Amino acid sequence: MKNIARNFNDIISFENQLEDHRGNLLKLAVSLTHDVSRAEDLLQDTMLLALKFRTSYQEGTNIRAWLARIMKNRYISIVRRIRLEEKTMEEEGSYALRTWSIGEMGRRTTHQDGNVYNDDGFGDTVTAAMDELKPEYRQVVMLCDVNGLSYAEAAGELTCPVGTVMSRLHRGRNALRTRLGSRSELEQAA
Repeated sequence: MKNIARNFNDIISFENQLEDHRGNLLKLAVSLTHDVSRAEDLLQDTMLLALKFRTSYQEGTNIRAWLARIMKNRYISIVRRIRLEEKTMEEEGSYALRTWSIGEMGRRTTHQDGNVYNDDGFGDTVTAAMDELKPEYRQVVMLCDVNGLSYAEAAGELTCPVGTVMSRLHRGRNALRTRLGSRSELEQAA
């Protein structure tokens, strides 16, 4: 019982130290992001990471420098993720995303009157192609392309990084393109 009380007191003491540096960290976050709202998010991420990895902090070292390093590393990770998302959007383009989106192409049907309507299901060809995907690719394709979730929302749903969602989605789409062939073949299958 003494150990639990001591650990609890250590955590409270550590949180108090973090709180003492909140103002300086917010200033640093604003200087990095140039946006108060993003700075507050960065500050919150930094505080959470500091609490999560508090056992790696060595007593007697400069806690302000340790927290600043955590914040800068987190900021670099955020910038890299944003650049990766932007690069992916540039490479695939919104037209390509629309063209190859199962949500756009696979969930349509042509009726006898010649009009195209949304359908609740996929044609046999699309269903077979989806079934051939690796489960992790199929899951991301369903979340992003069929259900319309963003990368971040899908990552939250799957509890994995956004980059993992993006790479799985890219690989899943490529596998579907290979299995389904050209756009005209895909439209015929839908």
